[in-house]
Parts: sequence; structure tokens; C-alpha cells
Amino acid sequence: MPQAILPILTNILVAAMFIGAFLVAAHTYPMVRRARWFALAYAFGVIEPLASLAIWLGGNVAVLQTVSFASFLTALVTMALAMSHYHDRRPMWASAALILIGGCIWRIATIEAPRDTVWYQLSFQSWFTLAAILCAVAMKRHAPPSRLNRCLALVYIVTALHFPMKAAFALRLGTGATERDYASTIYAAISQASSGLLIIASGLLVIASFLHSVVRATQTEALCDPLTGLPNRRALDRWLDDAQRTGPNPALSIAVIDVDHFKRFNDRFGHAVGDEVLRKVAACLERNRPSAGHAARVGGEEFVLLLPLDQRAAFLACESMRLAIAQLDYADTDPITVSIGMATMTVGEATSDLFRRADSALYRAKSAGRDRCEIDAADVAAALQNTPPALKLVPQY
Repeated sequence: MPQAILPILTNILVAAMFIGAFLVAAHTYPMVRRARWFALAYAFGVIEPLASLAIWLGGNVAVLQTVSFASFLTALVTMALAMSHYHDRRPMWASAALILIGGCIWRIATIEAPRDTVWYQLSFQSWFTLAAILCAVAMKRHAPPSRLNRCLALVYIVTALHFPMKAAFALRLGTGATERDYASTIYAAISQASSGLLIIASGLLVIASFLHSVVRATQTEALCDPLTGLPNRRALDRWLDDAQRTGPNPALSIAVIDVDHFKRFNDRFGHAVGDEVLRKVAACLERNRPSAGHAARVGGEEFVLLLPLDQRAAFLACESMRLAIAQLDYADTDPITVSIGMATMTVGEATSDLFRRADSALYRAKSAGRDRCEIDAADVAAALQNTPPALKLVPQY
């Protein structure tokens, strides 16, 4: 058995395994459904070793030569297109078409050319080099910066460099007198083995990228409220834990926000309208919150604002958002208003106590008639205590 047959069979098996892996990933995880593009690239790629095997078994040499060349070139070009499509960027269709059409025309024009000349081997490998460079460019231009993507781009660069090296090895070791003799040469074994290793490397990195996307999407879903798109209570707890670790006496305020008479929206207009009211309030909070602040929905009609501000600045921010929400309207429903309870962290205070004080201030706001912002009583007392006597009769806000 020719020495290159084992690497050829291995490449066929590896490509088939990656096709299956990409299709399973696309079917199992909707966020990586574009993995089908990579399955298509490897489907084209598997044709090349199959064609080499068919030539050795006695198939039509001229036809299979062309099929082998065109399929491998199409696989590399499709991989570049898949990279762009996967990252939701416009693929470089024109460049891909030029490489693919130019390579196929060259292959047909040189089908009878002598195989052992420098110009033939260099021009033969140059089309694959261009396609691999296109893959690297697609990664550089369209993939977000990350260590994983840099590694994948490096693999494509190595792939591009290894094709001219294959031309040198072909001239040095020989590719056989005819295409049917190719499988019996040392060069064929080296060529198939090196290409196989690069196929495995790029495929594994692409799958790792899929897994990273799945994990990231899962984490995002775990920290996101599905109705409003705002972060949820779990995300808020993380922010509070981070705030607790920032050191003593950080400038931190919490505002608990409750949509007034929300049950009335659901009872009178239906739950669909109630859900839309929540989405509008959430969008308004997100638009109007301070850039360094965070907004979250913690359940039902209740929202929380985490504000890295002192008491006065936090109160002004809350009032601004309350007034912005009061300007919202939806169809023919009742006016949309909110009640807000706010508290500012004191030295050494736990975030759980801060949250409890803000919640207490919210109940005061609701008891006082709603559509208002109330500061925790302890904060008001502290503010008055720190105010000069001549100014104590002056309203603070």
C-alpha cells in the first residue's frame, strides 16, 4: 500500500468528524447556527483526499485532478467566508470569487503541464496561499480581538506559509511521474500529514470559539431579565459585592423603583399591556441613568438603580428619571409613574443594609402619595446634622 494512503484516509476521517461536529453544534445551540458554514467548508475539503484516493484506485486522472484542486481551493475560500459570516460581518465575496475563478482557470489551462518544474509547483501552491491569506485577513478584519482569535489567525498565517514550502519539498522529493504515482511518494505523505495537522488545528480552534460563544451567551442569559433586557437580580448582587470590596466609604447610592398601581394596568388593559409598560420603563431607565450607574429589574414591577454618587447627586439623578418616566405614554392607558426610595451608603455599612434602607424609603414614597422620590430617614437626619444652623430651614433639594 502506498505510504500516503494512511494520511489520506486519516484526513478523510478527520474532515468527516469536523463536519459532524459543526452540524451538531449548529443544531444544538442556536447562537452558533452559522457553524453550518464551517461544515460546508470541510465538506469541500474532504473531496480533495477522496479524489486523491480515487486516482490511486484508477479513476479518471484529468477529471479528478481538477476536482481535487478546485475542491481544496473552494474549502479554503469558504472558510474565509464562514469566518466573516460567523462574526456577522459582510464576507469578502469579490476577493473569494477572484481567487476561486482564477485558480480553476489556471488548473484547467495547466492540466497537461510538466509537474516537476519550479514555475508549475510555485503557481500551483500560490492559489492555496492566497486563499489561506484571505482566511487570515477575514480573522483580522472581522473577528473581535481575543487570544483565541489571534491563535486562529496565526494558524491561517502558518497555513499560508506552508504552501510555498510544499512547493520546495515537491521539487526536492518529487511528486511522481504521473498523478497516479503521487500516492507512492514521500512528498505525498508529508503533504497530506502537514495539511491534516493544520486542518485539525484550525478545526479545534473554531470549535473552541463556538464553545466560548455558548458559554458567553449562557452567562449573559443568566444575568439578563428576559422581558425587559435589563440585568436581573443576580447581576445586581454581583455589582453590590463588587461595591462592597471597593474599600471604605465609597460614594454609592441605591434607588428602589416601583411602578405605581401596576396591578391596575394588568387588570384593566391586560398582561400584554403591562409587559409593554415594564419594557418602556426599563428602556427609559437605561436611557437616563448616569453612565457609571447600573439599572436592573429585580422582579415584578420593581427596578433598582445602583448609583456611584453621593446623596445629593443621586437624588437629582433619581428625580430626573422619575420625571422622564412620567412623560411616557402607551396607547390609551393610565399615566405611567413610579415611586422611588433611595439610600446612600455610610462608612462600614453592608450593602444588604443599604438595600433595606432604600426599600424602607420606597414604602414612605408610596405612603406619601406615590410619584415621588423619598430619601431614607437616616440619610435625611445625617444631612440635617451636617448642615450649618443658619441653613437648616432651607430645603436641601
